[in-house]
Amino acid sequence: MSYMLGFLNLVVQIIFGILIFLVLARFILQTVRADFYNPISQMFIKVTDPMLRPLRRIIPGLFGMDMAAIVLLMILQSVELVITHLIRGMSLHTPLMFIVESIGTLISHAAQLYMICIFIIVIASWIVPGSHHPLVHIAYQITNPILRPARRILPSAAGIDFSPILALIFIFFIMFVVAAPLIDLPHRPH
Repeated sequence: MSYMLGFLNLVVQIIFGILIFLVLARFILQTVRADFYNPISQMFIKVTDPMLRPLRRIIPGLFGMDMAAIVLLMILQSVELVITHLIRGMSLHTPLMFIVESIGTLISHAAQLYMICIFIIVIASWIVPGSHHPLVHIAYQITNPILRPARRILPSAAGIDFSPILALIFIFFIMFVVAAPLIDLPHRPH
């Protein structure tokens, strides 16, 4: 791949990465029922509404899940994969394999988002314990469904909360055992 194609590939990944991150973060914030009035939540809503509003007219929610956001995530991820495959000169898979690879990649992105939130919480607890900053508050709300069970399994000792370590191990398990095989499946020789 030439240097120019490598640069073009990077630009495509950055643009789609930002769009996917914004929609994924909004979806996760809705799923964990994060504070709607938090300025961080409001930012994700304002930025993603123009993309989601047209889809919501034709795609209803299902079981309390924002199906329009899921469809948008799948479209964005699939388009990114097709474009980057074409730039790299790779052969295109079947549509089913692009869906499989997209699901794996989105799971990996979600895991990375959870890791970032855990690191925000850990760093904030060292620098400004008890911080009420909107970003820290949102990070707590996002990670609470993972950290709460981890705290039951591994309670704090001497005032130190070890649950983020257990949560990170679980996240890495998801990345390596669930996401990676889905991402690799279309690229395995048949």
